[in-house]
Amino acid sequence: MSEITDKAQQLLNGRLESIRVLEEQSARVREVRDLLAAAERAEGEAWSAAAGAGWTPAELKRLGFSQPPSRRGGRRPVSRRTDLSAAPTTHQEER
Repeated sequence: MSEITDKAQQLLNGRLESIRVLEEQSARVREVRDLLAAAERAEGEAWSAAAGAGWTPAELKRLGFSQPPSRRGGRRPVSRRTDLSAAPTTHQEER
């Protein structure tokens, strides 16, 4: 290899190393998010079980627990906004 090719290879190696680190960290973030989602589901199930055992949300909060956010599955509701610009006119021009 020539000196120029060696320098170019060194520059590329540095750039590739940054991509390798980024790839590792992105994978780590995905893993942690998956773990968090599983823990949040388990917390919600435990909260429901406690409520099923007779504990009220107020009692659980007084004990120091925070009510987990409820997550509903399925599709998001479709917006029911009316587009007035597309509405037909109700009056006709008089002649």
